[in-house]
Amino acid sequence: MGIRPARCRGATRFEFAVCAVVFALLAGVLLHYLLRYRAEAELAGVRYQVASMRTALAGRVMHAHAAGDLGSLNRLAGMNPVELLEHIPPGYRGELDQADVGKIPRGSWFFDRKQRFLVYLFSGNKDFSGKGFSRWSFQVSSLCLPTNNAKPPGTPAESTTLCVALHQVDG
Repeated sequence: MGIRPARCRGATRFEFAVCAVVFALLAGVLLHYLLRYRAEAELAGVRYQVASMRTALAGRVMHAHAAGDLGSLNRLAGMNPVELLEHIPPGYRGELDQADVGKIPRGSWFFDRKQRFLVYLFSGNKDFSGKGFSRWSFQVSSLCLPTNNAKPPGTPAESTTLCVALHQVDG
C-alpha cells in the first residue's frame, strides 16, 4: 500500500467569518484612533495659531509700553489679530461684514468686522465618542488691572495699568 497524499483543504466558512470579524474589529479601532488624532491635530493647529497671535500682540503691547505710547494700546482693542502675524493662517478667508457661516468652508478662519471677533470654524472632525468643537471666537480687548496692591509702600499711586489681550469669547 502506498501513502496517500494529504488532502488540501481550504478554510471553512466559519474560519473565514472569524477572520472577517477580527479584521473588521481591527479596522474599527484603527478608524477610531485615526479620527481622534485628526481632530486633535486640528485643535493643536488652532491653539498654535492663537498662541502665535497672542505672542505677536504681547510684543506690540510691550513695545507700546516701552515707547510710552499708551494711546496705541487703545487702538489695538478690537483689531484683527491676524494683521499681527507675518504669515496668515491656512484657510483664512479675510474680513467679512456679513458672515454667513453656512457658506464658509469648514476648517476656515475669518474676522467678523461687525462683532470684532476672529472666528475659526472647525471642520467637524470627531471621534466616535462625539467630542468635537464647532467654532471658536477670539477678541482683542483692553483690560485695566489694578496695581496698587502689588506696589511697595511709598510708590507713587497709579490707579491702573492698561493691557491688551487676545481672549477666547466662546468655545
